[in-house]
Amino acid sequence: MSTLAKRVGMSCILIPMSVVVIFYAPHWVFFAVVEGFILLALNEFFSIAENKGLIIHRGFGLCFGALLPLAAYSSLQLPLLLGACVALFIFLFNRRSPDRTITSVAVSVFGIIYVAWFFSYLIKLRLLPDGALWVFYTILIVKAGDAGAYFVGKRFGKTKLLPLVSPDKSVEGAIGQMLTTVGLSMAGLFFIDVAWYHMLLLGLGVGGLAVFGDLAESLIKRDGGVKDSGHLPGLGGVLDVIDSLLFAVPFVYFYLTYVLGLERL
Repeated sequence: MSTLAKRVGMSCILIPMSVVVIFYAPHWVFFAVVEGFILLALNEFFSIAENKGLIIHRGFGLCFGALLPLAAYSSLQLPLLLGACVALFIFLFNRRSPDRTITSVAVSVFGIIYVAWFFSYLIKLRLLPDGALWVFYTILIVKAGDAGAYFVGKRFGKTKLLPLVSPDKSVEGAIGQMLTTVGLSMAGLFFIDVAWYHMLLLGLGVGGLAVFGDLAESLIKRDGGVKDSGHLPGLGGVLDVIDSLLFAVPFVYFYLTYVLGLERL
């Protein structure tokens, strides 16, 4: 089966499930799904780091990664990260050798921030007025943008975007991603009651950060010497699925709260 067929098949499963979880399932189900994605993606990130020969405290990282979504219901995420740093150093005090302590701490904490903290903003987004609609909007325009990048890049891609980071990504594909994201963001005016320029700015910001997030994960994988973060048919891994969301979701949350002035319910 071709990669495209596998990708379409997996999408046909994930899209209806996402709609049900976002709009119709109890909130605890939404939380559990976000938690599951975080733990799977964080585990893949640690595997990439270990593939490079780095020492990772996987159990420790997954434990604090699981706690961050719970802290999204309060203002305790920064104190939790502080606690994670302190606890990790206490744990490392008991090692016989201090070798590679810097890289161990840096990579473990970075993974918690990069995957668990950033993706847990989906929960914060869900708690805003019309939160389910904003969650759906964000995921829709990001993943549709990914599809736009894929198809435009396959058909018209000639100019390499960053060949040393991701040889397959093209400037034309990135333009296709931006146009798709902005176009769908503007189409959101039919369902979301905000001024058109907010949807334009959101589309531009989300589109740019989605491209950036995809490239950032490609850089991590390239350094770790892996092609895909996992083994989902046609999609790579869970981290590959959510990479373009990791920077975009916090941006949407901050835009809605600081620019539009929405407050959590």
